[in-house]
Amino acid sequence: MLSFLNLPPEIRLIIYAYSLNPNEYVSGYRKIELLAAAEMDRARGPVCAYPRPYIERNTPAILLLNRKITKEALEVLYKIPLNLYSPPPTYFVMRRMDITEFIGEPLLQRIQHGVLRLDDASKHFISTLLDIWGKANSLQSLHVYRSKHTPSPPRHWKVVEDRLRTFSESSVPITWHRVDDPLKADYCETTEPPRPSPLGKLLVSSTQRGNGGIDSEDGFHE
Repeated sequence: MLSFLNLPPEIRLIIYAYSLNPNEYVSGYRKIELLAAAEMDRARGPVCAYPRPYIERNTPAILLLNRKITKEALEVLYKIPLNLYSPPPTYFVMRRMDITEFIGEPLLQRIQHGVLRLDDASKHFISTLLDIWGKANSLQSLHVYRSKHTPSPPRHWKVVEDRLRTFSESSVPITWHRVDDPLKADYCETTEPPRPSPLGKLLVSSTQRGNGGIDSEDGFHE
């Protein structure tokens, strides 16, 4: 009986690419949005009485088969451009959802191509990401999509922009994109060149927003 490893390596790589999608984590955003809407429809009470939202993350089955398959699959996973969106707001106003509640920190540190899509000045989101990448990252390129107009609130955007430019100078060059809709735009729109960096300019094709999520050390959820 033939095993998966009997397939040519080229075929296995194609299967990994179809089986793994790091952008599936955004399905967790939709769950939180639905949960928040449901809670807002109920009779209001003390916020401290509301249960803390929780997103279950699961490891894709293909990463649990054996060491060789896992190693090959992870090499493919880390090369897939990861679109990063600010976590959705919730009724639980005492603490916003954190990106690491949807994607495992080790995966964030091992991706090679990041695509930040900012439709507002998400200071907490950016600070969390840059703190994680400041400890360790494998980024070869980082694209930032922002609105053509100054994201709100403006004072927060100044902090976000300064932190990103500092990160670009010290770590990975950033390619800036000023677009009409940063959540949906692709690379055909006007871009702002990255600031000079000894690492040079690195480009990567973006993927569209996913619809599912990641754990294990490399963080999927249902």
